[in-house]
Amino acid sequence: MGIRRASASRGGGSDSLAAGGGDASPFNGKYGYGNKAQSGFTLIELLVSIALLGLIVGIVGVSMRLGYRSLDKGEKNAITQERFKVSLSLMDAQLQSGIPLKTTGNTVEGTNQYLFEGKKDSVRFASNYSLTGGQKGYVLVTYRVEAGANEKHTLFAQENTVGMENQKEVKLLEGFDDIHFEYFFKEATDEQGKWVEEWTDMTTLPGKIRIHLAWGSQQISLVVPMRTLPPAAPSGYAFLSTNYPGGTLS
Repeated sequence: MGIRRASASRGGGSDSLAAGGGDASPFNGKYGYGNKAQSGFTLIELLVSIALLGLIVGIVGVSMRLGYRSLDKGEKNAITQERFKVSLSLMDAQLQSGIPLKTTGNTVEGTNQYLFEGKKDSVRFASNYSLTGGQKGYVLVTYRVEAGANEKHTLFAQENTVGMENQKEVKLLEGFDDIHFEYFFKEATDEQGKWVEEWTDMTTLPGKIRIHLAWGSQQISLVVPMRTLPPAAPSGYAFLSTNYPGGTLS
């Protein structure tokens, strides 16, 4: 009888262990492996998130590039405008400081002519104002317009100091659709003068010079009065004649 009870007790214990063993199984819901309602991202959600992140990064990158380009363009425009103002101011000062020098040549044709040449794409004159040296003696100035391969025009200024061989050239303006000069001509009997594109009267000087600039739909004209009479020499100051190819400046 005692053996049967023990056996029964062991059997009951075995049943109890078997029943309890189901609770301790590592594949049940207690440890989260057997639960069908799992938490986390699916593959589709992950791909959508990556696509949205790439789109945001792309938008931010494009915005930054546009901002940098706008800033760079603004700086270039400011530099161009400042250079434009400075160039026009220098040209105005140099033209208004023009000296009506005459040449004394070896022939009748080259005698007593003003040192001035005016064409549509260039102008040549004498001035006592230098773009590079300021007011330091007489300089022979030539403004010259050149057209590039892209049909844009550039204005150069060339200087030669009278009595010295020190030719200098600087670029004043560039990137314009048109640059040309005009000269105000007025005869003694005319009440109103007129603008001409070429100056042919070597015995007189134009009263005014007009510089015409055009780029796109914008146009601007700078009118500069010219000095037509020699400046009065101060006391104790004498004008010296200087040799010049084709004649002597006086």
